[in-house]
Amino acid sequence: MNALRRTIILGISMLATIATAQTLPDDSAADAPPAAPAPAQLRWSLGLGVISSPRPYVGANNTITPIPLIELYYKKLYVQGIQAGYHFIDTERFTFDAQAAFVFAGLDPDDSPALEGMEKRQPTIEGGLVFAWKPGKYKLSAAAYSDLLGRSSGQQAGLDFSRAWTFANYRWGLTPSIGFVWQSSSYVDYYYGVSPEEARPGRPEFSGQAVVNFRSSLFAFYRLTMRVTLVGLAQVQRLDNEIFDSPIVDKRRGYFGLVGVTYLFGELPGRP
Repeated sequence: MNALRRTIILGISMLATIATAQTLPDDSAADAPPAAPAPAQLRWSLGLGVISSPRPYVGANNTITPIPLIELYYKKLYVQGIQAGYHFIDTERFTFDAQAAFVFAGLDPDDSPALEGMEKRQPTIEGGLVFAWKPGKYKLSAAAYSDLLGRSSGQQAGLDFSRAWTFANYRWGLTPSIGFVWQSSSYVDYYYGVSPEEARPGRPEFSGQAVVNFRSSLFAFYRLTMRVTLVGLAQVQRLDNEIFDSPIVDKRRGYFGLVGVTYLFGELPGRP
């Protein structure tokens, strides 16, 4: 179950892009931006995906886990799997949201004999603000979150830039992105630190400091029909040296993969 929790969060991060892949009818222009749903329109999709997700902890094995892909929009409210938000601003060029999300990062001593004696690190709920600027097919998004449950009492902030390419009247497309996430010292210390009580021979005490992790990804979609869409995501994240120096971490890069299929319910949006 803990492996499932840790892997779900990756699938959720791509759900907004999945929704974009399903908004245009077949006769829309290939270079037209996707249309937002009408304010009173209820739109939702349901799907199933499979994630391949590594864990950075010493001796922890990669996991392959099936996950649900769930999304719902109504007026200014939205739910994307395990995150939910409210649009303060929602235009063709800008969005500004309040958002809350589950964060299933964590450590279980049962994951590896090398983690014996470590205290369990729990998932949490983060809340914060997200701003996006969308000039055409480009998108620049910035987000800042804080731990609402006081598990780590930490913060995260990220900046990502992406560009969408679509082909064959929006039947399929690619969206590469690049960015970084800043994590506070409290966040790093909670998930990667080693307290004096947890220290062992070969596992010295370790206190985390604030870090910046770089990440890049490639998202792809292919619409089988107006409602059924195949999706895929490949992502790599490079951990900061401060995290890699932790005695419970032995992987500098994390490689993720997701493939899935979604079905769009409700009325199909029209031409933008």
